[in-house]
Amino acid sequence: MVPEIKICGLTAVREAEYLNECSVDYAGFVFYPPSKRYVTIEQAREIASALDGGIRKVAVLVSPTESEIDMIQNAGFINILQIHKELNPQVAGTAALPIWRALNIGSVSDTDHLTELTYSHIPDEHRHKIEAVLADAPDFGSGRTFDWKEGHRPEAFKDLKFILAGGLNDANVAEGIRIFGPDTVDVSSGVEGENGKDAELIRDFVYAVRNMKEREA
Repeated sequence: MVPEIKICGLTAVREAEYLNECSVDYAGFVFYPPSKRYVTIEQAREIASALDGGIRKVAVLVSPTESEIDMIQNAGFINILQIHKELNPQVAGTAALPIWRALNIGSVSDTDHLTELTYSHIPDEHRHKIEAVLADAPDFGSGRTFDWKEGHRPEAFKDLKFILAGGLNDANVAEGIRIFGPDTVDVSSGVEGENGKDAELIRDFVYAVRNMKEREA
């Protein structure tokens, strides 16, 4: 099965057209000020308004507070909360949108503990809000993969979406798909040029995902 595609870290309205052209599934907006891809709610809203309606919008957050979750949800155009680092019970309780739990993987052996990490500190009554687990590199936004050697899709996530992220590009994404069988692949730096997202790199990445059999022939 061909995975869905998420292009993360949009920072300019022109980039929306690149995603529309390729009919990707998700667009990610980084609401984390230290990131070079940080955008404000209003900047994200302007970019999101240029996206085709079928492209779902993902808010990328790092250890968010309850007020940050409220602000994102009240903006009205975000569909999914992607949460890195801390996710405390109060924040989980505040979340009304589906959660993608992003975990930084130091080595492939960490994938054996993703269930424990995903639900850590989350009360049973809020666990249904977690829609997916996102396996990212040790340092998110680094452009590097985690160790894929002898990797596998964790059996624990048969009932959750599994998203592969961290250092993906058009040259390695097919290998990542073969190893992990993700439901979704997530790329950011791998489709960036000197001035943000690059239309040709996005096309190459999307082609690599959707034409794996042709590339292997």
